[in-house]
Amino acid sequence: MSTFQISNPKVENEIHKIIQYLVAAGNSFLPKKAEDGHTNLKSLLGCGYLSTRPLSKEGDVLVFSYSSFAIEWWTGSNEKYQLYLDGKTHKEITNWIAEKAKENDILLPYKYHMSDVGPYEPITDNYVYHLKNKDCLNEIMDYRILSHLALEGTLKELTSHSEIRVWPHHLDVASVYTTKENKQHFIGLGMSIPDANNPNFYLYAKDYVDNSTLNSSNVGNLDYGYWDENLNGVVLELNENSSIKGGHNFFRQAVEIMLAQGIN
Repeated sequence: MSTFQISNPKVENEIHKIIQYLVAAGNSFLPKKAEDGHTNLKSLLGCGYLSTRPLSKEGDVLVFSYSSFAIEWWTGSNEKYQLYLDGKTHKEITNWIAEKAKENDILLPYKYHMSDVGPYEPITDNYVYHLKNKDCLNEIMDYRILSHLALEGTLKELTSHSEIRVWPHHLDVASVYTTKENKQHFIGLGMSIPDANNPNFYLYAKDYVDNSTLNSSNVGNLDYGYWDENLNGVVLELNENSSIKGGHNFFRQAVEIMLAQGIN
């Protein structure tokens, strides 16, 4: 029997599969759009939740809770149903979601396809999830809450920005800021999970003008983080000493630098 173990300090890469249950709900129950806005997720504060967009006119949503390691169905009338994932098979999870959708008058079929979101091996019906290290899950939850609050504080100082979203392909917590001076100048701010460029969770800031990244040659010394040539943006790695204030300072300085670039 295939087994999925939560035991790696970089566990966010592994629980990517679990988050795709939420993505599949968006793909299954919401109208297809030109961009993947119908599949992006919402970052909720509190105990570290990720949520779908409303899946019905009544406001039903599917939620993943880091703190309880569970998939939850929240109805528009504030009822909450929970499926604890430890020991559950892939088939049990998809059946539970399909049943909850039907109980709440969502009659479209629920379809889970890992091929929709990346080069993953198919998950068999008897694939089992096991929670082996709760500390790892708590660490990730803390990083997500820290990043959300740091980003939220920064966005309060800006105008013309998007809401804070979680993009399902890479699980970034992110927002896009459009400057007053140049409506074609976009600055992306967020947190990324460990990837091929960086083995750590990290905050980032990256800007674009007319779909091209700005020249980094005039970027001076940074007080927070460093310029990442692979990303072509500014990066601040997260660790146990990271703070909301430090994240806010990083985002603020990055925006100031990139605004100066856009004007010059």
